[in-house]
Amino acid sequence: MLNNQSGRSMLEMLGVLSIIGVLSVGGISGYSKMTERHKINSTMQQINIISAKLSAIGAQTNSYGGLDNESAVKFNAVPYEVLTGTSGVLVNPFGGSINIFGSYLLEDKSDEAHPQAYAIKYSGLSQEACISLASSSWNNSKSSSLLGIGVGANAEASIYQGCPGTTSVACPDGSVTPLPMDISKARVACNCKNNCVFVMKFF
Repeated sequence: MLNNQSGRSMLEMLGVLSIIGVLSVGGISGYSKMTERHKINSTMQQINIISAKLSAIGAQTNSYGGLDNESAVKFNAVPYEVLTGTSGVLVNPFGGSINIFGSYLLEDKSDEAHPQAYAIKYSGLSQEACISLASSSWNNSKSSSLLGIGVGANAEASIYQGCPGTTSVACPDGSVTPLPMDISKARVACNCKNNCVFVMKFF
C-alpha cells in the first residue's frame, strides 16, 4: 500500500515537473519575442528622432558637409541612450553601431564633395529586425525627405534622387522596389542572420 502511494506521488511529481518545463520554455520564448519587439520599436523611434533633427539642421545650412557621429552629437541630434563614453561612438539597441554621415544626392555622385543628403546606418541588427524595419511604413510621401532604405548584410547608402530601387534598396515610388518593402522581398534582402545592416537616406 505504501509502495503504491509512493509510486503515485513520484508520477505526479514528474507530471508537475514536465508541466513546469513546458511553461518555462513558453515563457522564455515569449520574453525573447517581447524583448526583440522592444528593440525594434526603440530603433524606429531613434531613427525618427535623429532624422527629424538632422533634416531641421539641413534646412538651415543647405548642406550636410562634415556631418558625422561627433557633429550629430554636438548638434544634439541623437537620443541620450545611444551615447557611449567614447566620443563619436553610437550604439543601437541590438548592440551594434550607428553611423551618421553626409552623402551624395545625385546618381553620378557629382555632389559628393558638398553632400546634399545624409544617411543613418544601423549595423549588427537581427534578421527579424531587418525584415521588420524594411517592411515598415516609414513616412514615404512625396513631401517627405526620405530618399530610400537599403537592407542586408552589406547595405550601403547607394540611394540617390530618382532611385528606381533594387532587390535590397526600396525607394518612394520605386519602379523596382517601392516603399514599404514587400515582406517577401524583405525576407530575401535580409538574408543576414544577426549581422544585418539597415540604412536610411534623406535629403
